[in-house]
Amino acid sequence: MIDWIHAGPSVTAAFLGSLVECVEAVTIVLAVGTVRGWRGALLGAAGGLAVLTALVVGLGPALAVIPLTVLQLVVGLLLLLFGLSWLRKAVLRAAGIIPLHDERRAFEARPRRWPAPPKRQRPGGIPSRSSPRSRPWSSRASKSSSSSSRLEPSAT
Repeated sequence: MIDWIHAGPSVTAAFLGSLVECVEAVTIVLAVGTVRGWRGALLGAAGGLAVLTALVVGLGPALAVIPLTVLQLVVGLLLLLFGLSWLRKAVLRAAGIIPLHDERRAFEARPRRWPAPPKRQRPGGIPSRSSPRSRPWSSRASKSSSSSSRLEPSAT
């Protein structure tokens, strides 16, 4: 039987890693809901959680069939490949071969790609200020929230 002295650090690390991913997913849903409207963001988050639940229920028992050493080898190789690609980019940036990532320029360029939500008209043709409650359903908000709700928990 495993005691908590030996299992405690592993369980705590797994819990905290999952908690970080959960906070990231909630942050994305809040940001998308604030900018693009709550209806699409919440529907996307609910849809993403439903897909994630179906995947866990459907594929969870299949993990028991795969030998643990093979699973550890595949996960380790994937982590190594991702880490090496990030290391390569960091070395190339430090050497000045590729430019540093400019966050301000990326932020200023991004809103131009996403069109603004349509303006709502009051009776008589007077434009109204678009509050988050009055914004129409946004498929982009739904897709963003859905992918964050599905992918962030699976990152752990």
